[in-house]
Amino acid sequence: MITAPKNKIIIFDVDGVLFRGHFLLHLSRRLGLLLSIRTFLLCILFNIGKLPFHTFIKRVYRSFRNIPLEQARKVYEEIPLIQNAKETIEILRGHGYLVFLISSGVPDVFVKDLAARVSANNGYGITVGIDNGALTGEIYGQLIMPEGKVNIIESELQHYDLSWHDVIVLVDDRNNSDILQKSNIGIGVNAQYSIRRQADYLIDNNNLSELLDILDIADANTYKALFSGMRKQFEHSWYQEIRRKLLHIIIALVPVFSQYIFITTLSVLFSIVVFYLISEFLRVNGLSFPLLGLVTKSSIRKREERGIAFGPITLILGAAFSILIFPKEIASAVIWIVAFSDAAATLVGKSIGKIRIPYNRQKSVEGSLAALAVAIICGCIFLPIAPALIAAFVACFIESLPLRAADNLLMPVGAGLILLCF
Repeated sequence: MITAPKNKIIIFDVDGVLFRGHFLLHLSRRLGLLLSIRTFLLCILFNIGKLPFHTFIKRVYRSFRNIPLEQARKVYEEIPLIQNAKETIEILRGHGYLVFLISSGVPDVFVKDLAARVSANNGYGITVGIDNGALTGEIYGQLIMPEGKVNIIESELQHYDLSWHDVIVLVDDRNNSDILQKSNIGIGVNAQYSIRRQADYLIDNNNLSELLDILDIADANTYKALFSGMRKQFEHSWYQEIRRKLLHIIIALVPVFSQYIFITTLSVLFSIVVFYLISEFLRVNGLSFPLLGLVTKSSIRKREERGIAFGPITLILGAAFSILIFPKEIASAVIWIVAFSDAAATLVGKSIGKIRIPYNRQKSVEGSLAALAVAIICGCIFLPIAPALIAAFVACFIESLPLRAADNLLMPVGAGLILLCF
């Protein structure tokens, strides 16, 4: 029996984890539009649970019959890797981790080559039939069978006298649910929703070096040289909060535009909600919506990564309902209050907030007082002093409640409804 290493064994899925994309989709795109569409549709059927994995993978490879192996190899070599893949794996190996690559979609010859490229201990892929240098369309081996990955990992565990308690896996789709559930630490990388809900950690930034932070590996000159300041980049930061609050402040433009192009303003607001929901649906399934997906990924908090972040939706709906329901002055006041006072509460609370609100320990008295001061100023711009004070106090009380994203909707609507009573 081989002596156990001083640390753990790390299993990397290949498609969507080390590869930026999926080998089967890259190859099918190279072979033509119709084949690309067919492969994409098969992927959808598998991802929504309408097609068993072994049926899916056999159908895809059957369509690759007579494709020269060298053509497939060229496609494999051109697939970009996730950022800092090789550097991160070398650091892991230097800390005593065993690193293995496993793929149920990439030919074994390519996975073993990739393992050598990134300095992993070994790699396992599917066995493809080859005749006269071309793919036959047939595939073989454990990895196309149920629990194929489990069996291969258990073989390595036995070899090194380890257990599933020593296993860390990095995966992206439901084909890896079994090894994710058995592992000690499960990490979703640009993961689909089913994986996101189960994973202990998430990596959504296409930079594998975040794994070093998760595993708390920071010894070293190599790490410092390669990833200077990496912790600040991935921890909850001021820059992230500033981006979030800038999005908040933009909503203050709604009353201005609605005075001149009311219908267009409403149409734009509801269109943004629709596109945002599409973007979030793609994000929680490991995909990205152009531009909008980049904005949301850079702004969401860690606790929001596992599901849809509803904050922007409630913010937009709060502004839309306000201009629909309330007179111009009230709508303008409550929208400005939610746009600016919430930003003040967050920035002041995180910088100097020390006294916790008894009914909401996540927020501070200092932050709430800052929000109240800004809310009074915003209210006085559009309203007489008495209704401005009422709107400010109501809105800031709602902001202080443990409502999470719902406060963006309830602040303007609640304050506006109170004002209508006077």
